[in-house]
Amino acid sequence: MASTCRLDKNRWLMIPLLCPLIILGILGCADMKAALTVEERPSQLLYNVGYKVLDFKFRKKNQKETLTVAVWYPTAAEPKLHSYGGSTAGRVAVDAALLSEKGPYPLLVFSHGYGGSGLGAVFFTERLAAHGWIVAAPDHRDRYSAVRIRTGQLKEFNRQGLWKHAKELATSGPGNREKYLYRLDEMKLVIDRMVASEKFSKVIDGNRIAVGGHSLGGYTVLGLCGTIKKRKDSRIKAVLLFSTGAGGYLFKASELATVRVPSMLFLGEREEKQLRGSETMAAIADKIYRNLPAPKYFLEIKGAGHFSFNNRFSDTRRAKLLSGNEQQFDVIRRYSIAFLEKYVAGKKDGAKILEHSDPRLVRFIKETSLEPSNETKRSTEHSH
Repeated sequence: MASTCRLDKNRWLMIPLLCPLIILGILGCADMKAALTVEERPSQLLYNVGYKVLDFKFRKKNQKETLTVAVWYPTAAEPKLHSYGGSTAGRVAVDAALLSEKGPYPLLVFSHGYGGSGLGAVFFTERLAAHGWIVAAPDHRDRYSAVRIRTGQLKEFNRQGLWKHAKELATSGPGNREKYLYRLDEMKLVIDRMVASEKFSKVIDGNRIAVGGHSLGGYTVLGLCGTIKKRKDSRIKAVLLFSTGAGGYLFKASELATVRVPSMLFLGEREEKQLRGSETMAAIADKIYRNLPAPKYFLEIKGAGHFSFNNRFSDTRRAKLLSGNEQQFDVIRRYSIAFLEKYVAGKKDGAKILEHSDPRLVRFIKETSLEPSNETKRSTEHSH
C-alpha cells in the first residue's frame, strides 16, 4: 500500500472548519427514508430484523452508571417501518422475540465516533442482522453527545464544548489517549453482558465475535485488538474500520503491527486531504493499512466524506451537504458484510465480492496471505 495508498504531501490541504464539520457530521448523514422506497425488502436477506434497546447497569468509582445499547437480531416477527429519529428510519420488529432456533449467531459490537450514538451506522447494523448476525452498538459515555439511542438528536447540547473537545481530539497523539480508555471498557462490558445475558447468551457464538468502529470508534476497537496490550480481547476475530483518523494518530506504527486479526479499512475520497493534526487522512490510512497484518483490505469510496459512514439525524442544509447517499451506503455494506461473513461467520457466500473492485470505489487494495506479499497475493484494483 505504500506505493498506492500514500498521497503526495504537496497535496495536503488544511481544513480550518474541521471541527464544526465534525459536529455537523455527528448530527447527520444519509437519509434512510429514500433508501427504503428503493429497496425495502432485498431478496438476498435471510432474516427479518428485531430491534431492542438494553440498559446495562454497572459501577464505576463506586457510582452507579448505565450504558445504553441498541441491539439488532434475527426474528420471525414481521418488521415495520421504524423511525430512529430525524431522517433515519429502518424496517424492524421492535422488542420482537429472538429467532433462537436458527442460532447460534455471530456477534458484532460497533463503536460510534466521538459525540455520536449507537444509531450512527443503522444503514449497516440493521442490514447485517438480516444476514444472521446479532449486532450491539452502545451509546458511549463521551463528555459531550449530540445524539442518543433513546432520543435521537438532542434538542439541547453543549455545541461549544463538543467543538472544543473535537478539536482537542483531532490534535491528540499516543501520549494522551488514556482519556479515551473508558470507551474500551464500555465495549468490553457490552461483549461480556451480551454473551452472558439471559436473552442472548444461548444464541451468540462466542467463537465468532467481531468489532467495528467509525472515527474515534476505530481507536476504540483497535485498542481491543492488541494495540494496547493490557486491553487485548482474544475473543475478537476481526475488525472493521470506517474512516478512522484516531485509529492511526492515537497509536504508534509498532502498536498497530501487534494486531493479529483480519481487518477492513474504509476511507472517503473527499477526506483524503483533510488534516488530523499535521497528517492527512490519506497518510493516516496508509499508516494503519501498512502496519496491520494480512489478511487486510483497504477501500476508498468514490465521492464519500468522513460522515458518509453515518446516518443523518438532522435535515439542515449543511448536514445534507455532508451526507452520504444510498449508493455509498450500499457499497460499504456490500464489502463489510462479505468481509465479516468470510472471516468471522465462516461462510463462503460473499467471498467473490472480496476478489474484485466496484465502480463505486476509487481504490480497492487487499493482501490476503499471512506470508510476505507478492504480486500473486496482493491485488490492487482501481475504478474511476
